[in-house]
Amino acid sequence: MSNEGKPTRPQTRYGIDLIAGVVIFAVSIYVMIKSITFWKEDFVDVFFYSAGLMPMMIGAALFIFSALYIRRTLKEHPLKECLKDIKNFSVEFVKSKNVHKALVGLVIFWIYIFLMLGKMPFWLATFITLSALLLFINWKKSWKNVLKLLLISAVATFMIILVFQIIFKVPMP
Repeated sequence: MSNEGKPTRPQTRYGIDLIAGVVIFAVSIYVMIKSITFWKEDFVDVFFYSAGLMPMMIGAALFIFSALYIRRTLKEHPLKECLKDIKNFSVEFVKSKNVHKALVGLVIFWIYIFLMLGKMPFWLATFITLSALLLFINWKKSWKNVLKLLLISAVATFMIILVFQIIFKVPMP
C-alpha cells in the first residue's frame, strides 16, 4: 500500500507557532532589559563583569531564535491563515474537558497555597488538598474508591512530612 498523498506527520498548529514565537520574543526583550538593571544594581563600570551578562546573552539568543521562528512561520503560512488557526484552536481549547479539569486543579492548588497554608496545620491543608484533587480527577460513586483515594492522600501526606520535615529537616509552612 502506497503512502503517496498522505502526510507523514500530523499537521502542526501554525497559529500556535506564531503565538509561541511572539511570547518568546517578548520574554527575550524583558530578559535583556532586566539584565541591564542587574548591571546598574551591581555598581560595576564594565557590563562584562556584572551579573547581567549571562541574562543578556540568553535574552539575545532568545531574541534571535524567536525572530527566526516567527519569520519561518509567516513564510510558510500567511498571517491570515495563522489568525484563523488561532481562532479555531481557541474554540477547541475553551470547549475541552481536559482544559476544564486542569483549571479546576489550578484553582484547588491556588486555594491550598493562598488560603490554607499558614492558616491551618501543614499536614491538614495538604491532606485536604490532595484528597480534593484525587477525588476530583478520579471521581466514581463508590465508597471503596473514595476510601482508597483518601488512604492514598493520607499516605502521601505522611510521606511528605516524613521525608521533608523529619528526615531532611525542611521547615514546612
